[in-house]
Amino acid sequence: MCGIVSIFCYNSSSGVDHDELRRIRDYMINRGPDGYGEWYSEDNRIGLGHRRLAIIDLSESGAQPMKTADGRYVITFNGEIYNYKALRTQLEEKGYKFHSTSDTEVLLHLYSDKGPDMLHELRGMFAFAIWDNREKSLFLARDPFGIKPLYYSDNGKVFKAASQVKALLQGNNIDTALEPAGHVGFFLWGHVPEPYTLYLGIRSLQAGHYILINADGKGKEQCYQDIKEVYQHAEQDASLAWNANPLSALRSLLLGSVNHHLIADVPVGLFLSSGIDSTSLTGLACEINKATVHTVTLGFKEYVGTQNDETLLAKKIAEQFGARHDTVWISRNDFTSSFDHFLKVMDQPSIDGLNSYFVSKVAVQSGIKVALSGLGGDEIFGSYPSFKQIPFAVRFLRPLAAFPAFGRSVRTASTPLLKYITSPKYAGLLEYGTSFSGAYLLRRGLFMPWELPDVLDPEVVKTGWNELQPLVCLEKTVTGIRTDYLKVSALEFSWYMRNQLLRDTDWASMAHSLEIRTPFVDTEFLAGIAPFLTRDSRPRKQDIPRTLTNPLPVEVTQRPKTGFSVPLREWLFDQENLSERGLRGWAKQIYRIVADGQVLSKTAGKRSSLSFYRSDRVSGAGQTSDSKILALVPDAFGGHGGIALYNRDMLSAICRLKIASEVIAIPRVMPHQPERLPDGLTFMTTALNSKLKYVLHVLFCVLQNRRFKLIVCGHLNLLPLAVMVKMITRSPLLLEIYGIEAWNQPNMVFLRHLLKSVDYIISISEYTKRRFLAWSGVRDKDIHIVPNAINASLYGAGSKNPVLLDRYGLHGKTVLMTLGRLVSQERYKGFDEVIDILPELSKEMPNIAYLIVGDGSDRCRLEEKARTLGADRKVIFAGYISESEKADHYRLADVYVMPSQGEGFGFVYLEAMACGIPVVASSCDGSREAVMDGRLGLLVNPRDGKEMKETILKALKIPKAVPEDLKYFSFERFVQRLEPVLTEAIRKGHGNGQQP
Repeated sequence: MCGIVSIFCYNSSSGVDHDELRRIRDYMINRGPDGYGEWYSEDNRIGLGHRRLAIIDLSESGAQPMKTADGRYVITFNGEIYNYKALRTQLEEKGYKFHSTSDTEVLLHLYSDKGPDMLHELRGMFAFAIWDNREKSLFLARDPFGIKPLYYSDNGKVFKAASQVKALLQGNNIDTALEPAGHVGFFLWGHVPEPYTLYLGIRSLQAGHYILINADGKGKEQCYQDIKEVYQHAEQDASLAWNANPLSALRSLLLGSVNHHLIADVPVGLFLSSGIDSTSLTGLACEINKATVHTVTLGFKEYVGTQNDETLLAKKIAEQFGARHDTVWISRNDFTSSFDHFLKVMDQPSIDGLNSYFVSKVAVQSGIKVALSGLGGDEIFGSYPSFKQIPFAVRFLRPLAAFPAFGRSVRTASTPLLKYITSPKYAGLLEYGTSFSGAYLLRRGLFMPWELPDVLDPEVVKTGWNELQPLVCLEKTVTGIRTDYLKVSALEFSWYMRNQLLRDTDWASMAHSLEIRTPFVDTEFLAGIAPFLTRDSRPRKQDIPRTLTNPLPVEVTQRPKTGFSVPLREWLFDQENLSERGLRGWAKQIYRIVADGQVLSKTAGKRSSLSFYRSDRVSGAGQTSDSKILALVPDAFGGHGGIALYNRDMLSAICRLKIASEVIAIPRVMPHQPERLPDGLTFMTTALNSKLKYVLHVLFCVLQNRRFKLIVCGHLNLLPLAVMVKMITRSPLLLEIYGIEAWNQPNMVFLRHLLKSVDYIISISEYTKRRFLAWSGVRDKDIHIVPNAINASLYGAGSKNPVLLDRYGLHGKTVLMTLGRLVSQERYKGFDEVIDILPELSKEMPNIAYLIVGDGSDRCRLEEKARTLGADRKVIFAGYISESEKADHYRLADVYVMPSQGEGFGFVYLEAMACGIPVVASSCDGSREAVMDGRLGLLVNPRDGKEMKETILKALKIPKAVPEDLKYFSFERFVQRLEPVLTEAIRKGHGNGQQP
């Protein structure tokens, strides 16, 4: 068991960066603390690295990277090949010479002998890379079940692969743009499904696949084995099992697998619970291995006296088989002290892994270096409820598949009610329960598809869902399999076990330098048992103990299935947090902490990750004080876009001015990870994404506090609730106005009535103010202008990112750029106008390119328009990007152009100018205020194509630099403008008698 890395510079003149390879390799030191190595080709185009956990051939002759005697093949390998001795004998008969006793050298010669076909000969768990020095090709492969991971990145010049995502992130020029499919997949399943990761530039080599990259960097993944094929062959050859004794066959297959998995040059132990899988494996291991078998059991004080306590029965089993046994107890304090490390070593976010993490930790403490696990038994022998529930649901509901609209209607109508009384999954039963793919999604899904926009940005959800195509992929998993039982087994193997159980087992065990082996997850065992699974009288989990010569006690064989669990809810959740069903709250916290690859802190002070987890609780809401300010905001800390940024700056400024002892902000949504909060701010995130919950939570907070120094309404759509709060608290009310809602209101009459209760209004721009005055009935003098602020330190001028240039094919191009949502309601932003003049611009600048950053439902129309004008090769759609990579995208531009006709202010202009990019803004809306009437950028009439063309050509001649006058929009100036407005709002509220 090891950590591997390969870097192949197939189109880069600089060659392999040795320091980079070592950084990636040595990040994985826990995967291989026993040794390390590296190898580079003479031309430095390829480098291989290795961290070693010595299990077979402990001598230096087993060290890696390993090469053949003639130097043609070089390998870096992670895993174990259990049939390597038989393969070695076959190779020796063909004349191959060996210089070690390792399984690694067997792989080298086997590849020399058979090429990629070697994979069909292997029995084991593996991920490896082999370099062919003659063909100048790199061959990478992964075992059929996906026991061992392998991730890769390819930027068009350099191909990199490693055993961990976080290891690859130590490399250079890794594209870390947000991968929507990975983020959506996490909330859909509770793990990131392969081949995706959280990053656009990193992929997982899929289980049962290989990739052969030639000298030019060309190559694609090829599947050499999957579970579906095994089951299809089993159904075709089911007659082979008709006359065989299933119990005798089961014993033979189990003994064969356990015997192979015990092969090692170090002692092999076992994880022993009180379930059938691990107790049976212990019994079989003791039959095979005459020496004492070492077992370890994990105990939890919270489970003592309950059916989840496995320690007493496990100890009894160990004594029965004569095993050396250790019971190690874990407490809440052990969890708390290990929590930061647990998050740090979690390679990709997952709602599972705690059990594997702690049992691996105690196994190593007990002196075990290799351990057998019963993982996989449930997927083969049908122990999960899914084996009964899914076929039953499909048989009963399949007729409704002809009426999809009915199922959708029932789901839409029942969701608001069901989510308060039971699992929201039941709402989708008639819609999704008509097929194996849909029923499995209901059974294993974490958040249902219709719930995803409540936890992630809707555009991210749309893009990620379209990429994932989960129902299509699930259906492919079972297509061609006739037996219902095997369909469910294939789904559990290919999705839950592969993407969650096996992956979590790998990173959690390797964090402690422990190798875990899984005898049930074995190619030969599955192929042998599969024909028997096609029978109605198929082997059951209860049949496994019958294969032992020393029978298990009835306490084990008749014990209800409990699973291997940890008291997560007891350790993490208090009563206030139990409103989130199942592991959903835990998933949200894991995502917020781990999703960007580092442990985050929610406050400015230094706090542990566990404190961060619990910080969503209402802090200070029960205190009664009239020195507090309450802010109702759509989003702010964690939200992106101009509105969210304005509220973020507003709240930060209020805290800076210290006009209240505490500022309590209640956001309506929070689509992204929370940011660092200013001192004095309580950001209450326990009522996100639900309108009813939000209203009730605000009213609960208000009734506890009764009075506030000021109520801030951060969006016009929140005004009805804010006025209700004002009526209860008799506190002054300040309203923020910005954007299209300030001038395009269908509820005009209702809002005009509510606006009479507002004491003060601030507007983001003069343009927004004028549009608002036109319908609101508010007096001009009651509105004050406070434009948005820009933190220029987050941006800055810089060179174009070569990774992004490669991604979009922009090398040598003159780039125009616009950033914004592509939705039909916001066609005023000017995308059409720029596309319209591209043909004319191309005549003077053939290398012109137009980069559109953002995504939405209007993208297809814009793509078609570009094709119609013959400009489709000139227009590049970047899609959705994360906030962290926005600055690099601005720097790709030679001119930022947004000829809008309805922008309230245009924060994007400030961002572009902060990156040193010249801007072309509209002369007919709020954009002119963002560029200070032309002092910071050029103004253009969006309706005049000729003027636009000339203005863009003029802008291209402007040197790139951050304008000095951009300081006008600094946060310090924002605070200075806001202070008299807040002071006056509070004074005015007191003067009107709203508050004594």
